[in-house]
Amino acid sequence: MAHIETVPVGVSLSADVEYRPNRANPYRARVRWSDPTTKRRMSVSEAQEDEDAANAWIQAIVEAAEAGLTPSVATMKLADYGEANMDLALRGWRCAWFPRWGTCPFA
Repeated sequence: MAHIETVPVGVSLSADVEYRPNRANPYRARVRWSDPTTKRRMSVSEAQEDEDAANAWIQAIVEAAEAGLTPSVATMKLADYGEANMDLALRGWRCAWFPRWGTCPFA
C-alpha cells in the first residue's frame, strides 16, 4: 500500500505548471504545501497534454482541498482508497446486519 500524504487543515497550497518538451504529456501540473509539523515540503503532480488541462487539474485539486480533501486523496484511484480504508469502513458490519447471531466469531 502506498503512503498517503495528508494536508493539515488551513495550510495554503501553491500551484504551478511546468513545460517539459520532448514528452508525450509535456505539461506538468504540480501542487505543493508545507507541513507545519514536520517542516517538510510535500507535493503531488500529474502530466497533462496541454496547459489548459494542467490548469483544470490544478483547479480541481484546489477545489477538493477547499472542500476538505487532501490533494493526495483527491488524485488516488478509488481501488487504492478502498484498500487503505476498507477495514475502517467495514468494522462491525456483520454484527450490525445479523444482530440475532450475537457475537461474530467469524468477524
